[in-house]
Amino acid sequence: MSPAKPRAAAAKPPKSPYYEVRRSRIQGRGAFAVQPIPKGRRIDEYLGQPISHEEADRRAAAATGRHHTFLFVLDEETVLDARYGGSDARFINHSCAPNCESVIIGRHIYIKSIKPIAPGTELTYDYRYDWDESYGAKEVREYLCRCNAPRCRGTILRVPRYLKETVAAWLAGKNVRKPAKPVRAATKRTSSRSAR
Repeated sequence: MSPAKPRAAAAKPPKSPYYEVRRSRIQGRGAFAVQPIPKGRRIDEYLGQPISHEEADRRAAAATGRHHTFLFVLDEETVLDARYGGSDARFINHSCAPNCESVIIGRHIYIKSIKPIAPGTELTYDYRYDWDESYGAKEVREYLCRCNAPRCRGTILRVPRYLKETVAAWLAGKNVRKPAKPVRAATKRTSSRSAR
């Protein structure tokens, strides 16, 4: 896929009847239910300009200030940039205790409720950004979570188990050393059948 130039959308995507966008205590603007939403309801489709991963990396690097983009990985070749032709689903914020999830079906990304949602409740899903082994304290602090959920992990990154304590220390402002990634021991499979 070649790098794409940003272009204006021909028509605005239709608005979802399930939510409205307004100021959020989590981050910037958020999506808030305007009617009861039952568990399992497809709320909206995440739309945006399809671009390559290389172009997405370039756009993310060009973003100024704290990490903030509307990039969503669709597959190994394609990322959607919701700044161009994006639906209001781009305003659904991250939470470590989400009430929605993202579901990829074919070439589409849908946002679906995972529990009943009352009117006025902010819609959220867990972004689960992929962990990169090159990340250190600086990068982790760029991906802060502001959801304030009781079991908030402090970051929108999917942190490997062996780094949870280290990441917690980094988020608390401590500059502890990153431990080496543990090596998995190969397990020998034995047959339950006896030799004849």
